[in-house]
Amino acid sequence: MTVTLTQEQELLQGTIRDFSRDEVSGIAAKIDSESSVPAELFQKLSGMGLYATTIPSEYGGAGADFLSFLLVVEELSKISGSLGGRVAFHGMVCETLKASPNEELKGSIFRNIAEGTLSAFSVDPKSTITYQKKERSELTLDGSSEYILNADTAGVFLLQARARSGKTIFVCFSKDQAAERLDIGPPHKLMGLRGSGTCQITIRDLELESSSVAFDETSAPEALEKLHISGRLGVAAQALGIGQASLDEEVRYANERTQFNTKIGRFYAVQDFIAQDEVSLDTARILTREVASQLRPDDSTSRRSCVAKVAASNAAVQAARHSIRVHGGYGFVRDYPVERYLRDARATQLYLEPNEVLKAKIAEALLR
Repeated sequence: MTVTLTQEQELLQGTIRDFSRDEVSGIAAKIDSESSVPAELFQKLSGMGLYATTIPSEYGGAGADFLSFLLVVEELSKISGSLGGRVAFHGMVCETLKASPNEELKGSIFRNIAEGTLSAFSVDPKSTITYQKKERSELTLDGSSEYILNADTAGVFLLQARARSGKTIFVCFSKDQAAERLDIGPPHKLMGLRGSGTCQITIRDLELESSSVAFDETSAPEALEKLHISGRLGVAAQALGIGQASLDEEVRYANERTQFNTKIGRFYAVQDFIAQDEVSLDTARILTREVASQLRPDDSTSRRSCVAKVAASNAAVQAARHSIRVHGGYGFVRDYPVERYLRDARATQLYLEPNEVLKAKIAEALLR
């Protein structure tokens, strides 16, 4: 099934494309080199309502569907993979919390986000965050998580915590609630997505009311699967943006560069690169949008979200590598953005869930 964008979605896509070109393109290299996003840019994103894209209107959000959100991520990622990644993971938190049965928590968190608060979620499978239940319906969190996107600027945290029994819950709290019990380390020095604000967090005896539980031991497994599905599609949209930027630069340079009195875009090898990248990116985009338009937590959607993430991230890496080859020696020079595209694209194959893990899940689903 081919997904046709609505007029509203096309308008949103065009708005974000113009915003990215006017407000982000001039500082994208700086975001990468300095490993940080200017506070003014966060304010502009919030002012446009992008933090609350999929939050229901009764909580102050735009109430848009998940496909509309992926269009936002893709357009931002064309200019800055780091910024696209930040918004993708923030949206993953929002999409997951929408399914929470804790209406009181959901309402307060969503209103906080709609007012301009960025959220964060741990992507660290080796997280040591644990919880213990105490008297008077309280619980205590302890432990650390190494890789949390947006941690440097997030005001809301959605964390998975484990009990000694092995069962898990999801807790959601504001940074203000954590006070001095939450330590956020400096951003990690990453190869790609350098401006993603990925930090280690450490929690020490953080006492929370039971009202901070977004999903209890019973509902946590389904919530985790929903989070993974939306996360895979978010990373896929991010990869599509990076890959499209790589292809656009590839085409532009091929139309400008001349060798032997001939535009290099006339050479078969260059044309083959460009054709391969168009096919791979277009195919991955169709699949990603189709899965996003029928988002539901079932086995088929889970498997196809794995396929979308693998296909999009592989297409992005291929396009970035081809773009560097077309640029020749200039592809390794930071005056050109293609070396950044490759570093950012490689990260989409690795984080949230590595492609090797996703391919194993795809195979297991088919071999049942």
